[in-house]
Amino acid sequence: MLRVTTKRRLRWAGAVLGLAAAVLAAATVWDLAPLPTRLPPPRRAAEPVLLASDGVPLTVDRAGRFNRTAQLSLTQIPQLLRTAFVFSEDRRFWSHGGSDWRARFAALWQNMRAGHIVRGASTIGEQAARILTPRPRTYWSHWLEGLEAGRLIGRFGHAGVLDFYLNQVPYGAERRGVAPAARYYFGAQVDALDPAEELALVVLVRSPVALDPRQHPRALRRVVDSLAGRMRRKRLLGPGALRAILHSPLAAVAPPQLPVIAGGFVGFVRARIRALRLRGRHFTTTLDAPLERFVQRTLTRRVTDLAVSGVRNGAALVVDNRRGTVLAWAAAPPVTAGDLDPVRIRRQPGSTLKPFLYSLAMERLGWQPSTVLRDGPLSARIGHGVHDYRNYSNRFYGKVSLRYALGNSLNIPAVETAQAVGVARFIRLLTRLGITTLRRPAAHYGPAVAIGDGPVSLYQLVQAYATLARRGRFVPLRVLRDGPRARPERVLSSAVTSVIATILSDPDARSAEFGPYSVLDLPYPTAVKTGTSSDFHDALAVGFDNRYTVGVWMGRLSGGNMQTITGAAGPAPVLRAIFAYLRQRQPYAGLWRSPKLRRVRVCERIGPGPCIRREDWRLPTDAHRAPPVARWRALAIARPVRGERLAIDPRIPRTDQVYTFRIAGARAVRSVTWILDGRLLGRTRRSRIGWPLAPGRHRLSARVRLARAAPEVRLGPVPFTVE
Repeated sequence: MLRVTTKRRLRWAGAVLGLAAAVLAAATVWDLAPLPTRLPPPRRAAEPVLLASDGVPLTVDRAGRFNRTAQLSLTQIPQLLRTAFVFSEDRRFWSHGGSDWRARFAALWQNMRAGHIVRGASTIGEQAARILTPRPRTYWSHWLEGLEAGRLIGRFGHAGVLDFYLNQVPYGAERRGVAPAARYYFGAQVDALDPAEELALVVLVRSPVALDPRQHPRALRRVVDSLAGRMRRKRLLGPGALRAILHSPLAAVAPPQLPVIAGGFVGFVRARIRALRLRGRHFTTTLDAPLERFVQRTLTRRVTDLAVSGVRNGAALVVDNRRGTVLAWAAAPPVTAGDLDPVRIRRQPGSTLKPFLYSLAMERLGWQPSTVLRDGPLSARIGHGVHDYRNYSNRFYGKVSLRYALGNSLNIPAVETAQAVGVARFIRLLTRLGITTLRRPAAHYGPAVAIGDGPVSLYQLVQAYATLARRGRFVPLRVLRDGPRARPERVLSSAVTSVIATILSDPDARSAEFGPYSVLDLPYPTAVKTGTSSDFHDALAVGFDNRYTVGVWMGRLSGGNMQTITGAAGPAPVLRAIFAYLRQRQPYAGLWRSPKLRRVRVCERIGPGPCIRREDWRLPTDAHRAPPVARWRALAIARPVRGERLAIDPRIPRTDQVYTFRIAGARAVRSVTWILDGRLLGRTRRSRIGWPLAPGRHRLSARVRLARAAPEVRLGPVPFTVE
């Protein structure tokens, strides 16, 4: 009976072991990687190599998991380096079939005694299998790699596997193989290394970070000397070679860099290649390498100098207007993989959109540079409160010609011009100019979009200004020399863009706000416009002549504001330096003037004094268009704004809290009858009246008489609340 039971148990045990073996075999077969047909495997899709217009590399071919551009045959690798690798990584490499089971069991026993992994036993073949098929570092992975190592050696032989390993072994900084590692760490070809440097390449594969010769030279020195001593004891080194290694310095060179650092541009070009589904391994871009280096240095120096004023980041873009190509694309600090690119980040453009607004007013409303606009107090509802528009200098000029309003970048005339042409129509124009970031309804932005209340990237802004330089023809910017070219689209009339260029290049037109000797006054006439966002979050300067368009931005990508850094104070000197560099290489291209413009005698205004008589350029007129005088705003109750909410301050006596009702749209009134909540509040001969605040919901109306015989104009009611 006992014998029967024992046999039954043995049969069950055998069945269980057989089933376990079958499961292990099935799992192994399932998880084993397919055997490659050659080493390294055929190339898969990888990022293309990009070149500047003169052939200077902008990227290195380290895409993918394999080194394909710096491979050496086994005979080209020095004998000492091959011997040291085999001695250090797999001493019985030439005698086993892929896995060194004796070393594996010794390592397993040592790890079990220690309670954790203190020693590995991966052979060169197993490491080659891991390079081909990366897996988590587990015992199961080690089991599979041992089997795959045997298959690799069976197909490619020991020499073939060693050749693959030495060309693909991973080092730091994404380098793979001994040839790229030799150039990265020691700035030399493999066959030019001294023996100590060769041993350094051997030990660095164990720990590229802890033994980095730039960060931890002493640690690397100890490990190299230890390896040299062990090789001497095994008679793999002679006494003279050992002394040479022990006394040879291990001095790493500075990390090699590309001739041009243009990470943001590279990322944009690669995205464009994917979007266009272009095929190829090498692409020549439009980037001008010498210009890119100059712009990068100039921008970085300026950002560094202004760091005390809170400037942290900068960006610059240079465009060839004739070809529609990007010549320089710089960021400070330089952009690397994963960083935000300030050239493409959407920021507040400040006043840089005003030239397009006045272009639209000239085309749609027939305005001229001498058209008179109003520059005075202006308020608008923002949420439940009121925003008071102002100019940068906090000064109002009263009557001002369009020429001076644009040149001095005055805000109130721009806001009222946006109301005159229509915000929706203005946004449609910007969209046709390539500014596609204003995607919300026009009511969301309101007329404040004219002074920068909407996100725009530097890339799109420069693309739009290049349209002004190209006489109103829009072309998307190109970054590939041989890429597809779009047909130009007429967006603005050439005559209007010519007038805008004359205004933006005229020092007199901006002297009231920028002074008579501004940094914007370049040695050769150049159309320049600056922009500064509210609270100094962003500062921009954009300029163009017939040949080039340049844009510069400064700010803080991490948030926060700068300390009174305006477009003229921060970016403009960089723009000026870039144009000076460009004109050293190419003759000044001038600013095109339309033959349709007529030189006429005009009387232009800025401020309350007499008009300024001067000669100016005039657009061709149309009998059906409005006369060259802007219409004043319609008569309306300016304060309170519809829906405004006011608050009573409990810390101040109620009698001292007086709110001023105001009417806008008339230079003078004969009389105003004020009606609050259906009751007479008072009559005045001025367009304003004071009212002591009282809590509650209120409605204000007014009856205005502008002249003795004129009829009364009824205004309101305007609802508002006092809390």
